[in-house]
Amino acid sequence: MTYSQRSTHAAAASDFTYLEYQIGLAAEELKEAQEVMKVYEADLRRLTASPGFDPGSATPEDLLLREQSAKQQAVIEGIQAALAGLEDELAKLED
Repeated sequence: MTYSQRSTHAAAASDFTYLEYQIGLAAEELKEAQEVMKVYEADLRRLTASPGFDPGSATPEDLLLREQSAKQQAVIEGIQAALAGLEDELAKLED
């Protein structure tokens, strides 16, 4: 369906606009989640590069950062899946 066809069909136009809006929100949410992940990764690198860090023993801070990173990765994957679903729905409307 072309843009002009969508704009003349109110329901299709509103669905299209809604999906574009949702995709934009999900993309922004993904960007923010990735920024948080970068902070966790930088903190973990800083910790493991610090003098006196023993890779054989897990410190509470090390464990916490690894746990937070794992949770954040799951959040990122969830957002990516939702974004892919929205993009699929949008592609179906475009046909």
